Amino acid sequence: MNRVTRIAISLERDLLKEIERLREATGESRSALVRRAVLSLLRQSRLEERTRCYLEGYTRVPETEAEVRAAEASAVRLLAREPWE
Repeated sequence: MNRVTRIAISLERDLLKEIERLREATGESRSALVRRAVLSLLRQSRLEERTRCYLEGYTRVPETEAEVRAAEASAVRLLAREPWE
């Protein structure tokens, strides 16, 4: 089980006021709201890192023309099976 550690942070007064307004609107505690914000930031950071690695890989080893044609042909075959009504 994760252990909880208390930390102290410094925030600008206006930012704290915004946090308090949001906290009151959501009914969350200040800790829950900040925890949710940090988790969201971490998820976004991981997504950006994975995207960067993906793009770097395709830049380093791009698809060949044959691979692109094969992917397009597969997409056409799969979409042709869909009941477009």
